[in-house]
Amino acid sequence: MIEIINVSKRYGKKVILDNINFTVQDGEAVGILGSNGAGKTTLMEIIVGQIKASSGKVLLNGQEDAYKKFGIQFQEGFWPKGMTSRLLIKYFKKKWSKQFDERTNELIEIFEIKSILDKDLNELSGGQKQRLNTLLAILNNPNYIFLDEMITGLDLKMQLRLASFFSDLKKEKKTLIVISHIPEEVEHLCDRVIIIDDGKIFLDMKIDEVLKKYKTVRELLIKYYEGDLYEK
Repeated sequence: MIEIINVSKRYGKKVILDNINFTVQDGEAVGILGSNGAGKTTLMEIIVGQIKASSGKVLLNGQEDAYKKFGIQFQEGFWPKGMTSRLLIKYFKKKWSKQFDERTNELIEIFEIKSILDKDLNELSGGQKQRLNTLLAILNNPNYIFLDEMITGLDLKMQLRLASFFSDLKKEKKTLIVISHIPEEVEHLCDRVIIIDDGKIFLDMKIDEVLKKYKTVRELLIKYYEGDLYEK
């Protein structure tokens, strides 16, 4: 269980997150939605330990330093010249043998990384980097996986492939936190949706309830952006 307890983040007088509280149960998939600048990515960066909260804490099964057990996919990565996908995968696996193990090879095929294994990471396209970063997030089979705009910038074939892959992964009781601007991604993968608005939780609702009340996550967001949503 992941607990986000009274988490706030400020830069000087600017409040990015304001007393955020919620819990993610083991095996649950939670989608975090909201406008650009609402605080979604800052919240994830705090949960995974990339930045520190101004106040509050994040616990994994009651313990701090939760991020050490997380698999994390960010939108970008910056690497030294000459670094390749092959070297990076070996670094993350902490195995320097010439051949990859069977599961790693399967992931390389699924994420279509094989053709770019020996290419300088700085020469990859945005979509190629996105696929690699997502592969790295699940490379070591973590139980807690964080995805930030996973399918943004990918072609439809890869979007469908990754959506199917993570849908199957959910059956293994993995815990997912998905930040997205794409309502269909959240509707397909998640059990619950949280909308962050101006650094606060505006709405926290089960996907089943969303579908019953609004038909789709997209319709929920349309009402939210049009100002017709008043649930708190």
